[in-house]
Amino acid sequence: MQKPQHAHMHTHEDDPNRRLRRFFLLSSSISFIVILTLSGTGIFLAFKNYIHNEAESSAVRISEALLEQGRSDLIHRDAQGNARLGLDPENFQEFDRRLRETLRALDVPKIKIFTAGKTILYSTERAIIGRLDSENKKLEQALGGEIYSQLETEGEFWDLEDEQRFDVDIVETYIPISDENGRVIGAYEIYLDVSRYQHDVIHFVIFSLAIITAVLAFIFLIIYAQLRKATGIIHSKTEQIKVLSGLLPICSFCKKIRDENGNWEMLEEYISSHSESEFSHSFCPECVAKHYPELGLTEKDHT
Repeated sequence: MQKPQHAHMHTHEDDPNRRLRRFFLLSSSISFIVILTLSGTGIFLAFKNYIHNEAESSAVRISEALLEQGRSDLIHRDAQGNARLGLDPENFQEFDRRLRETLRALDVPKIKIFTAGKTILYSTERAIIGRLDSENKKLEQALGGEIYSQLETEGEFWDLEDEQRFDVDIVETYIPISDENGRVIGAYEIYLDVSRYQHDVIHFVIFSLAIITAVLAFIFLIIYAQLRKATGIIHSKTEQIKVLSGLLPICSFCKKIRDENGNWEMLEEYISSHSESEFSHSFCPECVAKHYPELGLTEKDHT
């Protein structure tokens, strides 16, 4: 008599359900990283753009206030009656003092005023007053009637108090100065320090990513738990199908069946637990004639 054959045991590496879970973990990890990267980048760029736009709007309002305050000192008429920008050397010190007080109140670290000919008429950095900035493309846009601004990091920056600062985030805005007829006669260059807002944005991005991470982790854990449960059920049913559709190890004497776990069960119990079938017991004619001869029944009597 041949020994009962034990069912083939699959290794973990061959388990398709384990491979499915590994694929889910790998794809989830990649998705996790992609979502966090895109979310963080998107949030950072959105708020950076917001800071830029707000700084530009603030610079425009500041330029309007400065022009209104210093109109009599800045705007003069030539022999033909045309408006032009200029500063009386005798009034320069008073103009500079009043302007710096205003700039301190408005938290503006640096400013320049250009004539229509690209000459620096005034600057809080006094050493550059009178220079010609002929290659400045941004200034050209302002003298053409357009507002131009950009957010950049200044590696070296001199503020209103002539103090040197490093790695400062600045929004630099060029704003045209027009006369009553709309003719551009010069331009402001206003610097606004947005370093503290940049730091706030970074903190906000980190906080947002922490929340997104927690939410994604919670969702992925729920999905993974359901996946494990589902693959466990699938694995169990698959093993049952394999046993029922393949060779059933059955004892030659007692007719018990060995299940997928190596346990021996009664035939009726095994089939009932692995299928929709139920058993009702009776006697076949052959067994009745064999075990109850006193009844005098034959197989023919049951046909």
